[in-house]
Amino acid sequence: MLQSLNDIKSNSIDICFRIVNVLLQLLNDIINHPNQPKFRRLYLEGDVIQNNLLPFAGAMEFLFEIGFIDDGISLVLPECVNLSTLNNFKQQLTNIISEHQKLNLNENNFLKEISSTSLAVLKFEDKILQSKALQNLSPEDIELFSNINKNDSFYHNKMMLKLMTWFKESFFKWFDTPVCQFCCSTTKFKGISHDKIDENVKYLEMYECGNCCTITEFKRYGICEQLLTTRQGRCGEWANCFTLFCRALGWEARLVVDKTDHVWTEVWSVQQKRWIHCDPCEIALDKPLLYEKGWGKKLSYVIAYSNEEVQDVTWRYTVNNFNVLKRRTLCSENDLLNTILSLSRHRQNNVSLSRCKYIAERRLKECIEILFGAKCTDADNYGGRTSGALTWRLARGEMQIEKFVWTPSETEIANKRFELKYSTAIDKYIHGNSIHKGWKSGVYSYSSLFRKEELDWKNVYLCREEYCKKSTIEWRFDFSSSGLVIQDIKLIYTTALFNTGQVEWKLIGNNLTVNLPTIENIKEVIVDKMEGADFITLNATLSGGSGDSAWQHSQIFRQSITDQDYPFQIVFILK
Repeated sequence: MLQSLNDIKSNSIDICFRIVNVLLQLLNDIINHPNQPKFRRLYLEGDVIQNNLLPFAGAMEFLFEIGFIDDGISLVLPECVNLSTLNNFKQQLTNIISEHQKLNLNENNFLKEISSTSLAVLKFEDKILQSKALQNLSPEDIELFSNINKNDSFYHNKMMLKLMTWFKESFFKWFDTPVCQFCCSTTKFKGISHDKIDENVKYLEMYECGNCCTITEFKRYGICEQLLTTRQGRCGEWANCFTLFCRALGWEARLVVDKTDHVWTEVWSVQQKRWIHCDPCEIALDKPLLYEKGWGKKLSYVIAYSNEEVQDVTWRYTVNNFNVLKRRTLCSENDLLNTILSLSRHRQNNVSLSRCKYIAERRLKECIEILFGAKCTDADNYGGRTSGALTWRLARGEMQIEKFVWTPSETEIANKRFELKYSTAIDKYIHGNSIHKGWKSGVYSYSSLFRKEELDWKNVYLCREEYCKKSTIEWRFDFSSSGLVIQDIKLIYTTALFNTGQVEWKLIGNNLTVNLPTIENIKEVIVDKMEGADFITLNATLSGGSGDSAWQHSQIFRQSITDQDYPFQIVFILK
């Protein structure tokens, strides 16, 4: 099979078919009129070359591969290229069309979508595009990321995390809503336009200015060079560009598309011999249940695409197989399986028999792992979405906010004293006679925070998620319904800092903010500046640190697993 055919198939389906039809017409003219030289000549300035072939990937390469020669003003196919050879080339072009016709016999839009995406990801294999991606990395980084055959079984995982961290913090930016291109005022989403001005643009988002009513457009790019220039977008652009970097570095990687509107990457771990979930938007590594457990997504179809195969990986990302299966109504499971297998076979037309055997064995092992392997369901490993504006995340239902507010009991109102304490060791809040299990159960909000158990050191604490620069946690206390107000506050809140780690504590209430001192042991702090307030917020922000373990350098409520003390205590004296 000609190499240029893969490039032709990397265009959108409409463009791909347009190229194939033009090339088929050219071959048919030559085959049907073998003795007429005019059919073997294409002028470089002519409409066929300039408008139908030159602008698109693979088209001109096909002409050169089948034997056309550039004489300066035209491309000429020598007579030595015989008709049987041309018929063979014609059949290879015809196979591209028949491939899609077989997949779309039932005109199922979802299966068409899968087929289209399976072609689009072939652009990741464009060596020129890969080279342009690598220009954004230093030679030292390229050497570091490319040398993955290390003895450390988690070396590749560390490199995935390192690349995601660089990608999010230094290279790519999240796009929410544009400002007006004329008056720089805020804009509001008005709709989507499919009038493409560029083959690499999937569609346009239209935003109207609230001040001057001007329409500002935001181009939603597919897999293309423009992403390396604009360096912004939402999860689709993030995953497309990140997957391109992975392929450019020589990693086996595939694009993963969740039908409920999210996209990420999977990378093959050389040492662990399995596909690893990588979400650059969240810097989330190997957390496949993040979307179901953390974001609350109701998954249905999750499909992975590479240059060698298409795979249904839905079951890696859920523990609610029965409920997910009930939501899979876009096509029959049999049609989906046949489509995926057919596409995978076509992707492997150029692959050696030994490689095909390897892929088949790996695919079987993956299916067994997905269906029968153990899954980490610990809720502390998952949180709400962190990428995108808060209002956007809330509207999508992907922001995990507990919104728990502490109020006094009748006994506390009578005694004019409210007391709450929390133990990280047993992970429970004690409030009078009630017990609240889990640190999340008593917070109003939090972001990028989890409870870390050090089994080797036998310590436990709350800290930032891995490779996260900053995390926050907030507790709220409301006494307004009791008719009482605060006289003073007594606090214990232990903090453990390492290297340059930082924790900022604040009390907010009564239109006043009090910055609290950092306490690294169990020591009581008394605050009397909130007198008269009936509503209080306690806030902690964790940041700082250095190196790969920076996320562990700021900790709160650290204690031994066997400790019976309460590293967090708060007492309100009321009046």
